[in-house]
Formats: sequence, structure tokens, C-alpha cells
Amino acid sequence: MMNAKTYRALGLSCLLVGIGGGEAFAQSAAEPTPPGLAEAAPATNGVISYPPSFFDEYRPTTASEMVNRIPGFNSSRGDDVRGFGGAAGNVLIDGARPSSKSISVDEALRRMLPSQVERIDLIRGGAPGIDMQGQAVVANVIRKNGAETNLTFEYMGKLYNDHPFGASPRMDATTRIGDLRLNGSVNARFEKQQGDSGNGNFIRRNGRGDLVASGPFHANIDSRIYSANAAAEYHTFRLNVGAERAETPRTEYADLINNLGVRSTEKVVNDVTADKAEIGGDYQRPLAFGLTGRLIGLYTYKASDLVSVQTRPGVATRSTKTTDGGESIVRGTMRRVFSSVTLETGGEIAINTLDVKNSLATGGIAVILPSANVRIAERRAEGFVNAVAKATPQLSIEAGVRIETSTITQSGDVSKERTLTFPKPRMVLSFGLSKAVQLRARIERTVGQLNFEDFAVSGDLSAGVLNVGNSNLQPERAWVSEIAWEQRFWDKGALVLTATHSAVEAVVDVTPIFSGANVFDAPGNLGKGTKDEMNATLALPFDNIGLKGLSLRGSYTWRRSRVTDPTTHLERPFSSLNPWEGQFNLTQDLPRLKSTLVITTMQLGNKVRQYRSNETRFDYTTPNYVNIQYNWRPNPTFLASVQLFENIFLRERRRERVIYSGARSNGIISLTEERSAEMEPFIMFRLRKSY
Repeated sequence: MMNAKTYRALGLSCLLVGIGGGEAFAQSAAEPTPPGLAEAAPATNGVISYPPSFFDEYRPTTASEMVNRIPGFNSSRGDDVRGFGGAAGNVLIDGARPSSKSISVDEALRRMLPSQVERIDLIRGGAPGIDMQGQAVVANVIRKNGAETNLTFEYMGKLYNDHPFGASPRMDATTRIGDLRLNGSVNARFEKQQGDSGNGNFIRRNGRGDLVASGPFHANIDSRIYSANAAAEYHTFRLNVGAERAETPRTEYADLINNLGVRSTEKVVNDVTADKAEIGGDYQRPLAFGLTGRLIGLYTYKASDLVSVQTRPGVATRSTKTTDGGESIVRGTMRRVFSSVTLETGGEIAINTLDVKNSLATGGIAVILPSANVRIAERRAEGFVNAVAKATPQLSIEAGVRIETSTITQSGDVSKERTLTFPKPRMVLSFGLSKAVQLRARIERTVGQLNFEDFAVSGDLSAGVLNVGNSNLQPERAWVSEIAWEQRFWDKGALVLTATHSAVEAVVDVTPIFSGANVFDAPGNLGKGTKDEMNATLALPFDNIGLKGLSLRGSYTWRRSRVTDPTTHLERPFSSLNPWEGQFNLTQDLPRLKSTLVITTMQLGNKVRQYRSNETRFDYTTPNYVNIQYNWRPNPTFLASVQLFENIFLRERRRERVIYSGARSNGIISLTEERSAEMEPFIMFRLRKSY
């Protein structure tokens, strides 16, 4: 197996060849674009249609790969929240979203072959009969009619320097019998979680900066996932079922030598198991007066079990946490499409439950925890009305309002009930300045969701923190204003610039909770704050300057936030908000070789701070995650992919803790800790064959 220096040297050589020699490589290997290759249809009423021939030169093997090639579009799976409407992403299939929260649209698209796609519409600002799902831009994958049957096998393997072989077998099946469509998938995944694993150093100092202990630090996190799901469609009836188990054993330990030369080991072992199962369906049919009705039903079950053991010289601590809960959703909508206006109204009812049980013992003696065992139940209802209108061929207007009410009941160690009601208006304007330029503006009232687990105590022994529950927590609200500029060029090029400002109320962060002489940290509301975000998304083809088949795609986001700290009463950023992040890839399509070479740089920026009553924490990941991938597609049904050099430059993850004596506001430092882990490079390959 190659060592890290060999990986770095070979990776740097390939990176320089891939960038510096891209033009020569393209000229020697790429064929001219076949005559008559279709381009995207010109924007009509804010809709750009991409036929399958637009993607031919990319040789995609799934519909998901086609969506990822749409210029200036970044697909989103949606948010992991309670309820159905608020969890929407920005990709549709035949104008609708699957009646599932666990089976993502991307998962459904991975089962779909390019030969089954009629076209993909990029809808900017709304279109008649399309539910934009609260998004300014959506991609609508439209399937062909007719018989379809395919069986796909996929196998992914990972080769590590310091870990057993990783593997992920997968099988997808799709068939159509008359008007009945059936599809399903089974998948297993066994791998090392590279993002958190690695070897590095641990350093502990006292408040004066004197070395207390130091030594090598090791982290190893495995992941084992087993999942299966299936879907059936008959005319306008759909049914989805799915189940998943995830096991995540985690070990972190430091071999230390203190300032007296005494050796010791500090170790944390976590064993996490999470189960999820879901069944959902929806039915759509025409009603009177030109209305179309849709009814969605969904039930999701989730459970998890955590056992965490920390050992230090002379003491051992054991923490356990189990959760068990479910969500039942019924959602109904009615839609009427006029020539240039779409009206939609409806409502949603959701019932959520969660039981949380915690325990903590130090040296075999149980520690009494506040809010250790609680049950949370929520009855949520939402009504909405929304309209999308084409005022002119260039101007699209979307306006609507949702009213949400929620009654949350807490029992167990704490008994409480409260009802929260919030209106959520929204307006989006999209104006086409020309066929190539569109301007979009949005103003919206957003309301976050409370995390039920924040009502109960929670601890993280690997991080050395304990949060008590807060039954008085309020959801975070904000007025969000946004403006976006979209410029399309060179048929396949696009630049989208987006600026967003959020005036936030009841910022959810960590706050001190006082109980007599004791001070605990807990999730809480800090009052008003602001958050600003700027995003640039680029699709830059180089065909027009003579570099055939070479393209650059990427996205970069910058964030700035401000809120008053409850301990120091000074302004600071929101905790756990990444100030910037991004990803870019340079792609060289090689039609003659039926191949694609991709150089990707990921996670460009990951600096997150957390502020607690007696501690600040800084988590930092170096922005040098680079890999080189080679894809060979000899025909539309076969893909062989090799990530030649994953993590070429040995990305490092670092955590710094500053622990204060008493409140953080007094500025007296008691202890500092630094630990780092350098992620090892690895090789990944993937084989995919469809029949």
C-alpha cells in the first residue's frame, strides 16, 4: 500500500498535469461535438428545457447525473424537519415530489436511467401547474411513457492505509407493467468515516500556558448502514416504503505524558445505533370546478441508542441515551391552473412523539441529571394559500401565506404544555431582463423548528460537555430578504449571485441556566440577531475558447452573523455557523476515450466556533481536500469509476478548547486543549452495470 508521501507526490503530479495540460489532453483525446447535438431550449416564461441530447457528451448513467450537469443549478435534498411541506427540496419528478421524507428525490433519480427521461425543465420563478415548494428555482425531471424494465448492480470499494477494506454493494430495480410502475433498492455500506478519523497530537496547558500533558491522538469512526426501500405508482396513486439501520462505533484516545513524565491514556468509546422506518402514499385526482386535489399520508418511526464510556486515570464515566419516536402526517392540497395563474391551498396535520432517556455514572456512582427522562408530544397544524402568476412574459410573481400552530406537551421529569402560532408570509418576484439574464427577489417570514432533544439533558463525553434541557425554548424566527442575479452565457455557462439578509428574533444558541448556586449550559434564546449570506454559483465551459470538453463548476458561500453573548454581553457570531464554505470541480470530458477526468476541491472553509458559559471551542478543517477521479463509460449501461487520489494533501481537522475558571466573562483561563487528526488518503472505485 502506498504511503502518505507517495500519495501526495503522485497526486500533485496528476493535479498539475490535469490543470496545466488540460488543453493538450483535450486536443489529443476529445472528439468534436457531433453535428446536431441539441442545446438547451431558450428560456420561455422562465423555463429552460434540457433534452436528453444536451447531456449526451457527458455520457450520464443515471438521471441524477443529468440533474447535476444542469448549468447554474445546485440540487438540494431539503431540510430534515418535522412535517412534509417544510422538508421540500428543489427537484421534482413529473411535477411532483415523492410522498416520502426518508427516500430522497436524488435516491429516486439514481434508479432512473437516462433513456427513461423525456427532458428536464429548469423552472425559475414558477410555472403554471408546478408546486415550487418554496424554492425560487426547481428542476423538474419528466419521464417518458412506455414500458421500462431495468436492473442495476453497483459496487463501491475503498482502500485505506490504516483500516480494513470499505465496501458498498447496491442493487436497484425498476419495471413497468401497463400503468403500474414498480421500483426498489437495497444497499449496504461499510466504511471508515474519513472526515473525523485520523492520527495527530493532543496538547493540554494550564492557564499560564505551561505544558500539562501531551502525546499522540487517534480517532477512528466506522459506519455501517443497511437500507432498503421500494415504491409503486398506479396512475395517480403512489406508495413508498423504506427502512434503514445505521451503526456508528467511534473510538478516540490520547497517549499522554504529563509534565512529571508519567504516562496515561484518555479514551472515549461511543457505540451509536439508529433505526428508521417509513411508509407513505399519495393520491391525486381531478375535482369539480377545474380543481386538482392531492392527499398525502406518511408515517415515520425513528429510534436510537447511544452508549458512551470515557476512561481517564483513576476514573471512568458511562453515559447512555435512548430515543424512541414517530411522526404521522396527513396533508391535503387543491390546485387550480388558469392560463397564467396557479392557485393552491391546503393544510397539513402532524402528530409527533419522542421519548428520551438519559443516564450518567462516574466511578460507578449515578449522577442525578435534570430533565433526564422526558416525553414530548406535538400536535402541529398548518394551513396555506399560494398563488403563482405570470404578470407578463418576463415577470413572475409568487405570493402566499402559511399559518402554523403547534401544541407541545412535555411530561416525565418536567411537565409543561404550550401552544405556539405563527404566520409565515412569502413573496418572490422573478423578472427576465433578457433571455440570458434573470433577476429574482424574495421576502419571507421563516420560523425554525424546536429540536425535541433540546428539552432533555444531553452529554457528549468525547467533547467534554453537558447540556441540560430547556422546556422554555422558543423557535427561532426571521424576516428574510434575498436578491439573486442569474447570467447565462455560452449555451452551457451560468453565473448566479445571491445575497441574503436575515433579521432574526429569538436566536437559538447556548445560554447559561441557573439553578441555585449551580450554572448549567442549555439551548436557549439570546434575543435579536442578524445573519448575512452571499453565494456565488458558477458553471464555466471552456469550449468557446478552444478547450473542448473542459469545464469548471463550483459554489462558494460567505456568512456573517451577530448576536449579543449572554455571558459577556458583547457581540459575537452565532455558535456553530460556518462563516464560509465551498466546492469546485474541474471536469475534462474525453468523448474519444468515453471517459471523464474530474479534479475536485471540497470543503473550502470550515471554521466553527461554539460559545459556552465557561468555554469557547474552535473546530477547524484545513481547506485542502482534493481528489482526482476518472470515470469510464463505454456504453450507457456501464460505469467504471476510480478516485485515483482521494484527499491528496492530507486534510487536517483541529479542535481547540479554552476553559475558564468560572464564567467566561471574567477572562481567567483555567485550561486549554488542542487536538488534531490528519485524515489519511485513500483510493475509491465504483462499478455500475444496468440490464
